[in-house]
Amino acid sequence: MQRLQTRWFIEACHMNSIVNPLLLEFAKLDFNMLQDIHKKELSDLSRWWTNLGLPQKLPFFRDRLTENYLWSVGSAYEAEHWSFRDIQTKTNCFITMIDDVYDVHETLDELELFTDTINRWHVNAIDKLPEYMKLCFLTVFNTSNDAAYGVLMEKGLDITPHLKRAVIYTLSF
Repeated sequence: MQRLQTRWFIEACHMNSIVNPLLLEFAKLDFNMLQDIHKKELSDLSRWWTNLGLPQKLPFFRDRLTENYLWSVGSAYEAEHWSFRDIQTKTNCFITMIDDVYDVHETLDELELFTDTINRWHVNAIDKLPEYMKLCFLTVFNTSNDAAYGVLMEKGLDITPHLKRAVIYTLSF
């Protein structure tokens, strides 16, 4: 979390006459450039979140996009880790949504069906779920597969098993 202190250091150094003004200017530029990158990422994620429409379709769950993004920035703030922040933020949003499904809604039988559907990780398993659970599962399933495809195309790595395992691991609590 070194970047959280950057602004304070810039302000503190601004008052100090022995600081190299050129280095201070570079620090300001670097800080502002990274801020702009993070603002754009959050804007893109907000557009994705709005297009999903989950807060309107599933009003019972906590809408925590900004908090989940901040968590991801704390894990990897560097500009080159935008893909990680994107996937991590979306995963955290889904973990929150699934947690709220378990905490707030429906019967034990339906929750067991939901858990089984996620464990099998197959769209054909959703037939017996209530509509809002179908929406939850399909959103997680499709977004996870989209993210995995993006990483596969960019890095040549298949992260599908890891994303699936992260969701299933979350359900074990």
